[in-house]
Amino acid sequence: MIENIDVSEVKSDTEFKEAIEIYEEAFPEGEKRPVEDIKRNIEENNEKMFIARHNGDPVLFSMIWPVEDTDFLFLDYIAVGKNYRGQGVGSIFLQKIFDISENVNYNHMIFEVENPEEGDNKKQRSERIKFYRRAGAKTMTGFKYFLPPRNGSKSQEMKLMMISRKNIGKVNGKRIQSTLSQIYTHIYNRSSNDKTLNGILDDIPENITLE
Repeated sequence: MIENIDVSEVKSDTEFKEAIEIYEEAFPEGEKRPVEDIKRNIEENNEKMFIARHNGDPVLFSMIWPVEDTDFLFLDYIAVGKNYRGQGVGSIFLQKIFDISENVNYNHMIFEVENPEEGDNKKQRSERIKFYRRAGAKTMTGFKYFLPPRNGSKSQEMKLMMISRKNIGKVNGKRIQSTLSQIYTHIYNRSSNDKTLNGILDDIPENITLE
């Protein structure tokens, strides 16, 4: 097991190439966005790319967006290099997330996970949720969440999870509405009048229970 990693924001072309190599290998085509979109989000939307190293070797890549005018981070992507999986790298990163200097003003991190009750890879999806729970994440309940459709595909139902500095059991629905609206418009480049987004927002209760 790996006990410690060094985390830094990607600044150079060399670091970007190392991070993208992890990204390209880790995700199936249906879950990846074009590299050009990733570059655009970094340059235009202030999304941040992080790389973690162990003994100098790149072991983890992550994309995180500080949601504007909130204390929420959005975890867009996280992936561990194929030679370092199962060694605790991802858990260490998530446990250190609020200690990274760029994130000290944020108290919560929100992210999407595949619905474990659907798809052909139910076991893999369930294992991912267990992994996040071990890192302290909880699932938002009381409403359904969908990814915006891409390239003519249907909206995909996902689960929303959250990691916080403190062990909280509820979160205000209006705060999540605002956060999700920004994620849809900034990360997915959708209109604020997007039909899928508005359906999600209308379904969100006044207070969301975290389980």
